[in-house]
Amino acid sequence: MKVECLREHLHRAVLFAERVTGKKLPLQVLSRILLEVKGKELFIRATNLDMGIEIKVPGKVSGNEKIAVKGALLENHLGNLRAQSAVTLETAGGNLLVSTPGSSAVITCESPEDFPELPRLGTGSTRILMGGPEFISGISSVAYAASPTDLKPELSAVFMRAEEKELIFTATDSFRLAEKRIGDKKVSSTEILDAGVLIPLRNAQEIVRVFGEVKESLSISLNKNQISFTANDIYVVSRLVEGNFPAYGHLIPKSFTTQAVVLKEDLIGGLRLTSVFADKFHQIELRIIPEDALFELHARNQESGESTMRVDATVEGESVNLSINSRYLADCFQSISKDSITIGCNGMGKAILVRPVGDRSFSYLVMPLHK
Repeated sequence: MKVECLREHLHRAVLFAERVTGKKLPLQVLSRILLEVKGKELFIRATNLDMGIEIKVPGKVSGNEKIAVKGALLENHLGNLRAQSAVTLETAGGNLLVSTPGSSAVITCESPEDFPELPRLGTGSTRILMGGPEFISGISSVAYAASPTDLKPELSAVFMRAEEKELIFTATDSFRLAEKRIGDKKVSSTEILDAGVLIPLRNAQEIVRVFGEVKESLSISLNKNQISFTANDIYVVSRLVEGNFPAYGHLIPKSFTTQAVVLKEDLIGGLRLTSVFADKFHQIELRIIPEDALFELHARNQESGESTMRVDATVEGESVNLSINSRYLADCFQSISKDSITIGCNGMGKAILVRPVGDRSFSYLVMPLHK
């Protein structure tokens, strides 16, 4: 095997693949990445049996061979080479020789015999073709609201379903819920999409990293057990979580007894200021008093003191005083591109709903805390 390619192309592929390797699996080869020359092309592959990735690397290739190497070692070496270096890969005597005009390294190879093939979703799978940026926006707009633990797998996932030419992405940890709707004329109703699928959170986050810079269409295939993505000579396949996502439609209020419109940057600044004095639960008070045109944030900590911040806002309805997790509220701003947001609530003990002004494609529910 002999491959000549640009360092940045090879390094990027190895970096993505190494992140998918299995770190604590009984089959040692799964902790390695596979380099395979096939049909005059170089493919780099990795899997942890929960998720797999294959990347085609452009270059001048000869021979037909596959080897397994330590991805972290190869990635570390490539990362320290000069950015514009041309890299040559050659196999000899069970080793991989990595060379540039000014450097060389020898990396021990391992047998690729037990390295599994990645699943390919063929006949019978549901297929979607949609803009890469739109799909990635759907996942990244809600993933932070999923549970970081696997105690309830259906909550440690991003739920994706179709409804009337829209793909709807939702995530919740039971304390807050984020929903993002992406309109796409190419999305058609199917049994699988209507019911919805659950993409494991860690895999969803990796999909965002891998395809985050894709500008063209993303080809998506799914069945009841797996989902795959293809774009820019990259193929990713992930298992789907078994289980049912909580029915949440009735939780999103249609009207409010109290509503406020505030500039996003003003609210971000107010949260930063008051959060310095929040307790270990990041608890702050949100006070809305329409008759006094008051929208106020307040935090108190017995060990450090207290802080109050009045934020300019347009408020209407009934007065309300809620305790909320400031970090939970702040998390949603990454999903809002509008300058102004609306906050609605229906009294004490009820969740608040955050939306961009004039945009109902994103909704964010935050449950209040007990004082």
